[in-house]
Amino acid sequence: MQALEHKVAIVAGASAGIGRAAARLFAQAGAAVVVGARRQAELDSLVGEIRHAGGKAAALAGDVTEETYARALVELAAREFGGLDIALNNAATLGLGDITTMPLDEWRRTLEVNLTSAFLSAKYQVPGMLKRGGGSLIFTSSFVGNTAGFPGMAAYAASKAGLTGLTQVLAAEYGPRGIRVN
Repeated sequence: MQALEHKVAIVAGASAGIGRAAARLFAQAGAAVVVGARRQAELDSLVGEIRHAGGKAAALAGDVTEETYARALVELAAREFGGLDIALNNAATLGLGDITTMPLDEWRRTLEVNLTSAFLSAKYQVPGMLKRGGGSLIFTSSFVGNTAGFPGMAAYAASKAGLTGLTQVLAAEYGPRGIRVN
């Protein structure tokens, strides 16, 4: 028996890098995987790889800053695979620039992708996990903004520090109800 057999995982930000590798690892461990990101072709390729290796996967392209997309990922997991047990919220952007010249739109976009998307994801993922009796809610963060600061990374650091705070509160609120939040 595989460690994640009969489990269902969502991986947002799965078209490349950490998210793509994590989706493949979840599938190798036996989980059915719903992968999300903006780029449909990369998601289709990933689903093909997972299925070719004998795993179960489905993809949904979209923008993590849209509430309808957060809801749709959870609905897809429930419809295709019966529910949700694990979510890795990995989508991010750097938002680099000097704070004195950074356009407000860039600041806002960085916070929307790195922090607001985490809120939206949790808003729909938590109820899905509670229906299954618990789960594991994971956010990809950074030491930047928590233990170190670097020039030109104010928006990124602020968003990741906020993500750490959100994670701590969700862990306190939902840990007692069977959801591990990291």
